[in-house]
Amino acid sequence: MVVNEKCDVYSFGVVALESLMGKHPKEILSSLQSACTHDDTKLCDILDQRLPPPSFSILQDIVVVAIVAFVCLNLNPCSRPTMKCISQCFLSQLTPFNVPLRDISLQQLMGQELRHCLKL
Repeated sequence: MVVNEKCDVYSFGVVALESLMGKHPKEILSSLQSACTHDDTKLCDILDQRLPPPSFSILQDIVVVAIVAFVCLNLNPCSRPTMKCISQCFLSQLTPFNVPLRDISLQQLMGQELRHCLKL
């Protein structure tokens, strides 16, 4: 593995997921490498259960962090965004979406379905 800025981006994705989950995302990272699709795992199932359920505005922020984290964890380093792109995602206005937390799957977060909100 060549050490470059894409390694930092991957590490950012790990830390972002760890912040959402309240623990290291080792199971998710392993399943990403084994091409497991997380078809039925919901975002609400991996969030830190010690915290109260998020309000709608906080949910929007959680989804942004989760989408960015999964983009950063792309197995192909060339497909990962730059940190500049990531920072711009956090600064840009999110296109609102009306999906209940219990219906958002990890598959949706990893796929293209919600990325249009961030223009990634």
